[in-house]
Amino acid sequence: MRADDYKSARSSSPVPACYTQPMTSHVRARGALHIHTTVSDGSGTLEDVVCAAHAAGLQWIIITDHNSLALRARAGWHGDVLVIVDQEVTPARNHYLAFGLDHVLDHHMTPQAFIDAAYAAGGFGAIAHPDEMHANRFKPDVYRWDDWHIDGPCERAGHACGLEIWNWMSDWSEGLSRWNVLPRVMNPALGTRGPTPATLAWWDRLNMAGRRTFGFGGVDAHALRYRVPFGQVEIFPYRRMFGTLVNVLLLTEPLAADAAVATRQVYAALGAGRSFVADQSVGDATGARFWASDGAHVAECGATLHLHDSIRFEAALPGAWLYLIHNGRVMVQARERLAHSAARAGVYRLEARRRNRPWLFTNPIIVEDA
Repeated sequence: MRADDYKSARSSSPVPACYTQPMTSHVRARGALHIHTTVSDGSGTLEDVVCAAHAAGLQWIIITDHNSLALRARAGWHGDVLVIVDQEVTPARNHYLAFGLDHVLDHHMTPQAFIDAAYAAGGFGAIAHPDEMHANRFKPDVYRWDDWHIDGPCERAGHACGLEIWNWMSDWSEGLSRWNVLPRVMNPALGTRGPTPATLAWWDRLNMAGRRTFGFGGVDAHALRYRVPFGQVEIFPYRRMFGTLVNVLLLTEPLAADAAVATRQVYAALGAGRSFVADQSVGDATGARFWASDGAHVAECGATLHLHDSIRFEAALPGAWLYLIHNGRVMVQARERLAHSAARAGVYRLEARRRNRPWLFTNPIIVEDA
């Protein structure tokens, strides 16, 4: 793939000062979010989900049933899996993942109103599957985010705001028809293309405009069950879904034994963009590295460096084509190992592909003029 294939024009401006502390991680924690149970429209119980997460080697999961916190009392460590329970606000359109609240938001409010209500109550959140275009038998309506001028609370400064840049179920089901459904069920790679160009462009524009936005991938797991002439089939069980998109958190220490502390660790890393999302069905990318140095500091995803002379960017992921993205355009590409010095401020992030399939998307490192 040529670097030009990724190019698109955007503008740039600095980010808030609250994100200027570089950090270097020593611990990685794999997890999944945007998960539904029998409390809303999933087919599995909490026990089913936890069992599947354990089998997939996940360390944390975030359950987001529709307009419900019914499982909150059961949040915490379940063996070696940290279970966090929050909510997906689901009006007819404009779905939103709300984190860290002790009450259910009114999904009859306008999107701006329920976003502002979440932050006013001390929580934060993220826009879900913003770029859906087509309805089908698995998704009877289109749940896209209608107004892309609404991207966070009205009073945004200093708050963590998120965007689901890759929703696996939405990706798979776009373009689904009665003619291709069986091949796509048997081989999901036939239906997955990665984040849409429009969503990535929006994400880049927000970060370039100083509206710092963390990106993540959601499985949108339901383990849907359908009746067939010979009985019942389950489409994409939880275990299978947990083998697709994982979010790898970059932590300074392991998740705490105290569930409340560990939950704060997960949300702090997500909110600051100290993470990347990878499709494990393409390969295990947990060990992927992307970092930058100004000679005095080393920074990873979510950090900000100040430009005095030049910034050295490096990345490593065996088996991958690596693309260093600067302000939404491919700056350089390399096979498995990337090293490049840049003398321009802006938003830098990494994408990786393997076997011509999207594999990994990091949150950005921001470079500001000194």
